[in-house]
Amino acid sequence: MGSLDELFEAVDERFDCPGPSDGFSGEDHFFMLEGGEQLVGRQCGETVVMAWSDDETLIQGARELLDSAVAPVPVVGTEQWFVADTTEAGEGGTGASEHQAASKDLGRLAAELDADFTEG
Repeated sequence: MGSLDELFEAVDERFDCPGPSDGFSGEDHFFMLEGGEQLVGRQCGETVVMAWSDDETLIQGARELLDSAVAPVPVVGTEQWFVADTTEAGEGGTGASEHQAASKDLGRLAAELDADFTEG
């Protein structure tokens, strides 16, 4: 994976992310990290979030943020990127139930992209 765009394309190919034609804007997702740093990620539906960075400390910081969620957040990733399903953590906006990825099979995604899978 060489960029956030490549990561999104790989996830969209497998999860069939909703887009503008489905009424979902697909806006960027911002991870606010310690020290005021910000990592820009992307959403696949209301509850699947992802991020990519050359800076492994930013990825680690965002993953720690997910680890501190109220409920376990399953995560697939490497040192440069991750994909997380925040459904159980109560993430998502008012249209969360209608703007979902067709699949959220993180186990399969991990196998196909040769990444680690953490149950949360």
